Amino acid sequence: MTLTRELTREATIVKGQVTSDHSGGNLPAGLVFIQNARKVASTIDSIRGIAIDLGSAAASYVPGDSVHVKIEGGVLKRVNGILQITGVSVSDVEKVATGIKPRVTPVSSVNLLSKPENFEGLLTVVYNANFEPNIGVETIEGAKTLNEGSGNMQMGVTSTANFKGEFLPYSANIIGIIIPSATTGVQQIRPRVKADFVATSIVVDPNVPLGPNPAIVTGYYANPGGTDANYEYVQFMATQDLDFRQHAFSVYTTNNAGASTPTGPPALGWNTGGLRTYKFNITRGTVAKGSFFYVGGYKQISGVTSSDISQANWVVSKLYNDEDGDDGVGEKTANLLANSGNAAGIAIFPTKNVTLKSIPSDVAFFCGTGPSDLYHAATDVGYSICNNDFYTTSNGATPFYRQGTNTGKVGANPVDSEFSYLGGVYDATLKRWTTKRAHKSVPVPKASALAVIEGRSDMTKLVN
Repeated sequence: MTLTRELTREATIVKGQVTSDHSGGNLPAGLVFIQNARKVASTIDSIRGIAIDLGSAAASYVPGDSVHVKIEGGVLKRVNGILQITGVSVSDVEKVATGIKPRVTPVSSVNLLSKPENFEGLLTVVYNANFEPNIGVETIEGAKTLNEGSGNMQMGVTSTANFKGEFLPYSANIIGIIIPSATTGVQQIRPRVKADFVATSIVVDPNVPLGPNPAIVTGYYANPGGTDANYEYVQFMATQDLDFRQHAFSVYTTNNAGASTPTGPPALGWNTGGLRTYKFNITRGTVAKGSFFYVGGYKQISGVTSSDISQANWVVSKLYNDEDGDDGVGEKTANLLANSGNAAGIAIFPTKNVTLKSIPSDVAFFCGTGPSDLYHAATDVGYSICNNDFYTTSNGATPFYRQGTNTGKVGANPVDSEFSYLGGVYDATLKRWTTKRAHKSVPVPKASALAVIEGRSDMTKLVN
């Protein structure tokens, strides 16, 4: 398409910041990538990127250059799958500033797949990109599949990249430009230079056994402003170094609202499914002792249009309103975590092979206490609990919530747009709670930073 004044509604110049860096040898030769953002609403920036064919001169532009490019008479087309403007010469480019730090946009597989046109040509970052490498043998060269918690996407490193010989780790943070593969058309993140690829995985000794509470519940966001669908999440903390490839975990939530089916006693416990329970399997990623990690929907802090917090350690980011739970446990649901009424709960297990009486790593119930058959004595079914600061299975006590003295809950009904955090002190050497958790909440405005839900002095602490 030739860019005439009529087609562009009299626009003759594109302004943008250069994001391409050809010094690493991993970008298509001859192309300068630029991006800009135009405010289209009070809460939306339409940041987009595009490539401009400048031939050999492309390598002379570096990230942070601000340019005005005359595009009248240029041709917009795809070459080797890449959307670009051709027919532009160096004389059409005016460099108006240098040293301006380009904006980096977080990207997840689920977002890239749903709106690839929003990310193509854009400088992006993938946090906690998990690979399945042949350690010590496999390098980063080629098309490598990664999973950042929401699904699979690709990283592309070409044979001309001067860092292609780096070994592929279990996980990394990757900065790069989204560019479709010339052979498959699949959108890939292309790191520009060696510094764009930073290994983040920790080495966990597989011979160290899991303790009784290797992961604990530290908070949850159950009532986002606006829709709850796909925006709720749970915050956990590791009490020892964890590698979920060595030991798969699973997270369950239960919503026992009157309309949740199947009704009656939870015959299969946490595996009851339907609208009563929902399961997430954790099979990849690492978490260092004392660090937070997350399971939930979109990686946003406070619902629709809120801050992206994908820099946190999301071991699972699953759209539970669009997909059934793992292993067939749980139907699509708009309300993963209840806001009021009957008891709601969260459990994390140090396995994905959970049975009726499997003992969780940790469990927490909130909201109400009903229904009355939450534990059913006649059939001995219910939601299994563990030894923690609210429940006990020791000294012959019974293993289900609402059975015997196991009636406590960590909090009441969640407040709209507030994050529930539980506090308390867990001693990793003694492997028990030395200060019982106490429910508190903090307002989470949509522009909040991650520190709002991770940086408070009275949040859960791990000692020893």
